[in-house]
Amino acid sequence: MEPGSHVVVIGAGGNIGSHLIPHLTRIAALGRLTLVDRGVYEPRNLQNQDIPSGGSRRRKAVVQAARARKLNPRLQVDTVAEELETIPLGALRADLLLACLDSRRARQRVNDAASRLGLPWLDGGVLGAGLLGRVTRYVPGQELPCLECTWGEADYAALEQSYPCETAEPAATTAPSSLGALVAALLALECHKLLSGEGTPLAPGTELVVDAAHHRHFVTAVRRNPECRRADHGAWSLEPLPGGRLARLGSVFEAARRRVRGNGDLRLRVEGKPFVRELSCSACGATRRLLRLAVALRESELRCSDCGARCIPAGFGLSESIAEHSLTRAERNRPLAALGARAGEVLSIGTAERELHLTLVEP
Repeated sequence: MEPGSHVVVIGAGGNIGSHLIPHLTRIAALGRLTLVDRGVYEPRNLQNQDIPSGGSRRRKAVVQAARARKLNPRLQVDTVAEELETIPLGALRADLLLACLDSRRARQRVNDAASRLGLPWLDGGVLGAGLLGRVTRYVPGQELPCLECTWGEADYAALEQSYPCETAEPAATTAPSSLGALVAALLALECHKLLSGEGTPLAPGTELVVDAAHHRHFVTAVRRNPECRRADHGAWSLEPLPGGRLARLGSVFEAARRRVRGNGDLRLRVEGKPFVRELSCSACGATRRLLRLAVALRESELRCSDCGARCIPAGFGLSESIAEHSLTRAERNRPLAALGARAGEVLSIGTAERELHLTLVEP
């Protein structure tokens, strides 16, 4: 890759990520670094995370970004301090993704994003109980393995339940600081090789495991699983949407209709982000129709105008997609921004036979 490469680190402030950031800032081929982490440093994190002085009680992404800028003032550093599922897909576009996560669900989301965007990514993980560290390299492709190619029924059953209102921090890892630092160094070395072209990086679908307890390491290949639940391993073909967030919903459907053949009803979706069509008051039972992405709902919108109690999506009020025929005239005239769509969001619109994937860029 050329100098000035862009790397996104997801989980930038944890057991692995906090040790990784200083290494990345010193890679000459890196020109832009985006740090994604919704967490806040707590005193308990001092035991196994590399936290600069004065970082306690502050946003992890912000703390590590200030550190990166101090180490390399020429490096462009951006922060995203929010839930991974709320981030617009296009905001994760980069030359390389690095995942430093302790959640199976979060890794699945990164796998989804990387596959859709066609981005290579490195996944780092630790197992404190056995002093095991791991780095796996994935490259999207129909014939190449993805994260879920190794998953079985037990892995899917183990996916933790999550809810839109969930704000609790994940349980603290039992991995020692030194193990996180070891995996961070391995990730940084792979990143250096991929960005600079020096050395031999891990091949796509290859996993490196270090058994620090017994001074051993293993390199294994992950195979493409023909029964993988992600049947489509190919990347989407993304197109910029004229007008971006200011485009009106009806005009988006009309433009798509001219390009998508067939008689099926057009539907629009934002992968992983359902739409709320109706809210019901949990106290008085009053209902209110609306059209908005669930992740974009404001607290004021969740309050009943009659009694002030909290409202929730009712029955069929939550939908993974919206059909063109279901829109009112007023809804067709609404700009995408009014639905909660942000710059970088990717809209998928079409029929069961064909979909277009449109990126919202600032006009």
